[in-house]
Amino acid sequence: MREEDLKRAILEAWSKRLGFSSDRFFLGTYFFFPDESKRGKGGIEQLSFERQTVILYDPLLEDVFKSIETQDENPGDYLADLIRDSFLLLKKTSIKYLNPSNYVPFYPPAEFSVRRLNQGDRTAFYRFRNQCTREDLAEGFVELDHVAVFGALYEDEIVAVSSIIVWDEIADIGIITMPDFRELGLGKALGSRASEWAVINKKLIQYRHNVLNYGSLKVSRALGFREYIVDQEYSYRG
Repeated sequence: MREEDLKRAILEAWSKRLGFSSDRFFLGTYFFFPDESKRGKGGIEQLSFERQTVILYDPLLEDVFKSIETQDENPGDYLADLIRDSFLLLKKTSIKYLNPSNYVPFYPPAEFSVRRLNQGDRTAFYRFRNQCTREDLAEGFVELDHVAVFGALYEDEIVAVSSIIVWDEIADIGIITMPDFRELGLGKALGSRASEWAVINKKLIQYRHNVLNYGSLKVSRALGFREYIVDQEYSYRG
C-alpha cells in the first residue's frame, strides 16, 4: 500500500469513528467536540494527527472550547496556551499502524508454540489473566471473546496473549506477556500473527501503547509499526 493511501485510509476511518465527513476532516485543521462519556469528569482528550487536531471535551467545558473556535488566527497557539495553563496531562498514548506491504512474520523460540485460542481455553486463559497486573490488563486489554485471540504456550500453559477488537475498518491489537516470559520474542510472534489476521481480513492494523511502555515500543518497532496519531488525556484544573 502506498503511504499516501494508508494515511488517507486512517483519516477516513477516524472521521467515521468520530462521526463527521471525511471531506471535512481532510480540509480542516482543528476540531472540537463535546463527549458525553466525559460529562462531569472535567477531562479532555487531544488526538493529534499529522495535520489535524481533535479535542474531545467534557460538555461542561463547552464555554472554554467555544472561545477557541472563534479565534480566526493561530487557534493552535491559543489551544496550546489553554492546555498548558488549565489542564494536567494524565496519559499519552502512541497510536501506530502497520503498512501491510511491510508485514514480516515472526516466530517464537522452539520451546513455545503460538496458536489461536477459543472458548475451550477458558480455564487456561483466566489462569493467565490472574497472573497479570492490573496495569498490564488495562494497557494490553486482551479478552477471550474478542474477534481473534492468539496465545503463546509453554508446557501447555498460556504465557502471553494477543487479541483483536474491530472498530469498523480498524483492527486494534492488544498484547500481554507474563513478566517471567518477556524479552523472548513472544510479543513479536503474537503481534505478527494478529497482524497477519488483519491483513487477510483487509483491516487497518492498529497498535496502541503508553509512550512510557518501553516493551511495547520495542515490539511495535520490530513489527514495523509507525506512529500516525498521538492521544493525550488531560484533567481540567481551572
